[in-house]
Amino acid sequence: MQWQQLETALSDLPEWNGRIVIDATNPIIQPGFNIANLGGRTSSQVFADFVPGARVVKAYNTLTPGTLGSNPITNGGHRVIFISGDDIDAKEAVTHINNRVGFATVDLGDLATGGKL
Repeated sequence: MQWQQLETALSDLPEWNGRIVIDATNPIIQPGFNIANLGGRTSSQVFADFVPGARVVKAYNTLTPGTLGSNPITNGGHRVIFISGDDIDAKEAVTHINNRVGFATVDLGDLATGGKL
């Protein structure tokens, strides 16, 4: 799915009611591979507006699908998943999932800060 289709794809869904939603998107506009103009906000802050009531955690957007699907323990270490989010408990839940499958997690802070990193 392309970034410009995201709002429509997420509209008219049931209430999120505190569910954790992982944002694995990148704000790339196709064709042309251009970065979307987000008015100074991070893509996850914009994404969070599309899923009101959800606890958004940004994760899994820095590795290719093939790399994500391969063994995260490689060359004597663990592949890293960067996360950010405004809800500490939601970030802990995502970190727990990462640990269970063998990824190392680096918490970059809240959605506004982590998205810029």
